[in-house]
Amino acid sequence: MSIKRWRLFMYTCFGGCSTGVSASKALIRLWEENPEDIKIACLPAVIIPGKFNEMLKSADKRLLVDACSLRCGAKLFEREGMSIDCYIELTSRLKIKKEKILPSIDLQEDVYQVIKIEVESLLQT
Repeated sequence: MSIKRWRLFMYTCFGGCSTGVSASKALIRLWEENPEDIKIACLPAVIIPGKFNEMLKSADKRLLVDACSLRCGAKLFEREGMSIDCYIELTSRLKIKKEKILPSIDLQEDVYQVIKIEVESLLQT
C-alpha cells in the first residue's frame, strides 16, 4: 500500500489555553478547506521512529504552531531532528498573553488569519 503524499502537514500543540484552542480550530478549518493538499499530523507521534520516518516521506512541507512562548512543539521538533518550513508562536506573533480560558470568536478569527497566510504562502511555493 502506498502512502499518500501531502503538500503540507500542519502540527500544533493543542495547548490548554485560548491560543492553543484557537490554533486547533484553525488547523481543522484549514484542513477542511484544503482536504487534498494539507493534513493535520500528530505532534506527539514525532517521537515514534516509524511514524517520524513516515511523516518525512508523507509531506512536502511542515508547519508548526505553538500556542505560547513555552514552545513545546518546537522543543520536541528540535529534540527529534524534525525540520519545519514555517514556525508560528502565537502569543508573540499576536502580542498577547497566554490565557487559560476558552478563546473569543475574535481571537479564533485572528489566529485563523495568521495561520492561513502562512499556509497559503507554503502552498504557493
